[in-house]
This record gives sequence, structure tokens and C-alpha cells, in this order.
Amino acid sequence: IVYAFVALRFVHAFFFLMAFQPFRTITWLVSAGVMITQAVVALDCSVADPLAYAFVTGTALLHLKLVLVHVWTVRARCQHDDEAQPEDKTNRGFQLISKVVGAVLAHGPMSKPPELVERLAKNAAENEPFFMLVTLALIRAPAGTGRFGMSNEELANIVYAFVALRFVHAFFFLLAIQPFRTITWLVSAGVMITQAVVALDCSVADPLAYAFVTGTALLHLKLVLVHVWTVRARC
Repeated sequence: IVYAFVALRFVHAFFFLMAFQPFRTITWLVSAGVMITQAVVALDCSVADPLAYAFVTGTALLHLKLVLVHVWTVRARCQHDDEAQPEDKTNRGFQLISKVVGAVLAHGPMSKPPELVERLAKNAAENEPFFMLVTLALIRAPAGTGRFGMSNEELANIVYAFVALRFVHAFFFLLAIQPFRTITWLVSAGVMITQAVVALDCSVADPLAYAFVTGTALLHLKLVLVHVWTVRARC
């Protein structure tokens, strides 16, 4: 599955750069199916360590959410008649696919413009992988090595809280419900900061593992700081 996904991503990139339709869309659809398959397989797992289990299930759920956001972006493009690339407007094969997809997805209330929906995917790509990387790093720092005395069960609850908040934030974002969208982001940012600070209070014998734990935590805090600076710029 992994090799198939990597190969598909290379082929998709080639078709994208060469403006080859409908093959670009077909390869994306197949790769999306591979992503969904992998996520569903991950959800059907049994891991003794509660933090490792939270990592596996959390990444799988966030992965499925990202695919759903991409589908919502396609829905927005169908509703607003806004194609992503110039070749999408002229290729007959893509236009046929677009009509079929539009007939399935374009019903219901009008969504936000596609460029705004894409911001949700960008937000997910910026925040969620870093959080899960810090979680993976904490798995390498066993209980009893600092971490402010937090057990794996307590850290797993932090992961579950983050995943739940990201789903709720996406819901509020897509339905344009304020101030709850902002409130859920602020709370999730607090969860991110908490996890990063916990990761910084660890003691790991392997210097490379220690660099991984502290490095991911520091980069995570930097990302939150960049988001705060973005808010400052908007104000």
C-alpha cells in the first residue's frame, strides 16, 4: 500500500506539472482510495501501549478528515464552477468526470468559495502532522523519563482531545460558525503547546532520539508562534 501510494504521488505530480488531464484527476482519485484504505486498516488495530494506540487511531482519523476536506473542496469547485487549473476547462475527459462528480456532490447549501475551503486543508497540513510527530517522539520517551510525571494514558487523552477538537474546528469552519471556529482553534493551540512543553521535559539516553523529541517540540512551538504572529498581522 505504501509503495503504491508513493508511486501514485510521483505519477500525479508528473501529470500535474505536464497539465495532463484526465490522468491527473484519475491518479488523485486512486491515491485517495489508497489513503482511505490505509486509514481504515489502521483503525482496525490492537496496541497495548495507550499512547501508541492513540497515535495510530489519531493519525488515521485525521487522515480521513483530510480526505473529507479535499472532497468538500471538490464540492465547492463544482458549486462555484471554479476549476483549479487551466487544463480543467478544456479537457473533455475531465469535464465528463466533473459532471459526474458534480451530480453527486454539488447538492445542498452553497459552500464557501474553494480558495477558503482550501485554507482548511492548509491549516490541517500545518498543524496536525507536527502534533502527531511530537506524539511519536513522546512514544520514544517512556514514562518515568520526565514528562512532568504524565503517564501514557494521560498523554493519550491529550491526543484524543486534539483529534476531537480538529474535527469540531473543521465542522465550524465549513459551516462558517463563529466565534466557535476561533474558540476551538484556540483550545487546540493550547493542547498543542501543552504537549510540546511536556515533550521538552524528557530524558532519553539515545542522543538522536532526544534530538528528535526536543526538535519536534520546539518546531511545534515555533509553528504556534507563527500562527499567533499571523493573527497579529490580521489585527
